[in-house]
Parts: sequence; structure tokens; C-alpha cells
Amino acid sequence: MGRMGGESRGMPLPNTNLGNQGSFHLGPPGRWWDNKAFAKSIGLAPQQQHRMDDVYNANRDNLVTLYKNLQHEESQLEKLTRSKELDENQIFQQIDRVTAARGEAEKAYAHMLLQIRKELTPEQTAKLDVLPPPQDQ
Repeated sequence: MGRMGGESRGMPLPNTNLGNQGSFHLGPPGRWWDNKAFAKSIGLAPQQQHRMDDVYNANRDNLVTLYKNLQHEESQLEKLTRSKELDENQIFQQIDRVTAARGEAEKAYAHMLLQIRKELTPEQTAKLDVLPPPQDQ
């Protein structure tokens, strides 16, 4: 996934691979419900799109915060690994912090995707699971 949920009315979310690990998929990347042709192909109603927007907007700030924390922890790890004196203990403690930050961000992102998916009917979910991802508008 190229973006963490796509863009929110002109405000891009940070680039990340969250939600695209292994076979864990809850839907296409980005704000696919804003793609008119794709939304029509699965029979998405305007009310559903509004509720999906609400879920996205309710989660956006938290996801951005978690992602920034992940970036910070990764930056700290990079500093430690580029140091003249490598402290293995410090490096492994920082790896643990990076792993924890990534896990928090991935869980929050997956939770948002689940909330969005719950706005679909079973028939729409079945279509969503078999259709190729929408192309950019």
C-alpha cells in the first residue's frame, strides 16, 4: 500500500507500507470509496461513503501521530547504527522500540480498515474482495 489510507481532502497521509504485510488485506489501498467508478461497481451508497469518511477522519490524526512516532524511532535506530561506537545493547533496545511503534501503527490502521469494511453489506464485501484495485481517478 503506497499510502496510509490515501488522502483526506488534500491532506496526504504519510507514505508507509502499513496494512500491506503478507496476506493481510481488508480492501484496496487508499480512499477507494472516493473512486466513483469503483464505488459504483460494488454498489456503494452515498450514505456509506459519508460514514466511511467519518471513520477515516476519526482515525486520521491518531494514525499520523503513530506514524510520526514510528519515523522518530526509526531515525533513532539509524543514528545508533551509524555511530562510531556501536552499542549492541542500545541498538537492540531501539529495535524493540521500532518494532513496538510499528505494531501500534499497524494495529490502529487495521482497526480503521475494519471499521470501514463494516460499512459494507455482505454482497459489497464479496465484490470488494474479487475486484482489482481501482485506478487513480
